[in-house]
Amino acid sequence: MPPVPTTDEIRLRARALQDQSIQAALESDWNRAIELNKTIVDAAPDDVDARSRLGRGLLELGRVDEAKAAYEEVLRIEPNNLVANRSLQRIKALGEVNKRPVQTKTRTAMRNFIEDMGKTGIVRMINTPSPAILARYSPGSDVQLQQSGELIAVHGPDKELLGFLEPKVGRRLMQFIRGGNQYVAALVSTDPTNAKIAIRETFQDPSMAGKVPFPGSHRPAETRAYIRGTFFREGGGLEEEEYAEEAEEEAEGVRPEATEEEEATGVLEDADRVDLAEETEEEEETEEE
Repeated sequence: MPPVPTTDEIRLRARALQDQSIQAALESDWNRAIELNKTIVDAAPDDVDARSRLGRGLLELGRVDEAKAAYEEVLRIEPNNLVANRSLQRIKALGEVNKRPVQTKTRTAMRNFIEDMGKTGIVRMINTPSPAILARYSPGSDVQLQQSGELIAVHGPDKELLGFLEPKVGRRLMQFIRGGNQYVAALVSTDPTNAKIAIRETFQDPSMAGKVPFPGSHRPAETRAYIRGTFFREGGGLEEEEYAEEAEEEAEGVRPEATEEEEATGVLEDADRVDLAEETEEEEETEEE
C-alpha cells in the first residue's frame, strides 16, 4: 500500500499544479491549462481561482457553454466573485451577436511593460466598436498600432479595428514613430466605456535620445501597479496575489474604484492617476511658452 502523502506534500503538489497551469496560460497552451485546472478542481472543488482559470481556458478555445458553466460554478461558491461576474457578462455579449472569442495565441511579455516605466504608458481608446466586438478579446492580448490619417488606430490580432488613440496622444506618438522609435502594445481593459491599452517603447532612435514618449512617466509607481494588477491578477493564484501586494506597496494611496478593471486587478488606478491626454496638452503649452 503506497504511503499516505503528508499535508505538506499535498500542498506542494497543489502549488506545483497551480504554477504549471498559470505558465500554460501565459504560453497560450490552453489545452494544457484546462487539463491542469481540471486536475486541481477534482482535488479541490471549492478552488475558485482554479475554476476561474478553467473558465478562461475554455473561453479561449471557444468552448463557450463549458466556460459559462465553469464561471457559474464559481458564483455558486462565491456569489460576488468579480472575475466570474465580468466573464459571464462577456459571454452574454458574445451570445447576443453569435460571436466567438478571439483566441489569444501569443501573450505579450507583460513583465517587459513593467521594467522601464518611463517608456510605458496606459492610454485610453476612443471610437471603440460595440461591446460585443470588444468582448471577443482578453486583457493582455497583443494589439497593433497603425496610422490612419491624423489618428493612430488600434487593431486586434485578427486585424479587427478596436478604436483609436486620443488625438493629442496619437499625434505625439506619431512624432516619436516618425523619429525612428518602435513600440508594442497590449489590451489592458475592454470596458467599452473606458477601454485602454498599454504601450511600451522597445527601440529608441539616437535622434530621440532623452525624449520621454509618455508625459507622466515621472510618476511610475501608479502605472507599474496598474499594469501588474491588470495583467497578472486575471489568471488568479498566489503568484498573481504576490504581484498585486508588491504593487500596492509601491503605490501607496491607490484608491479602489468599482470598475471593470476589478476583474483582472487587485490594484486599481490611483485617484490622481496619469492622464496622458491632459499631460500632453500641458506639456505642449509649456513648450510653446
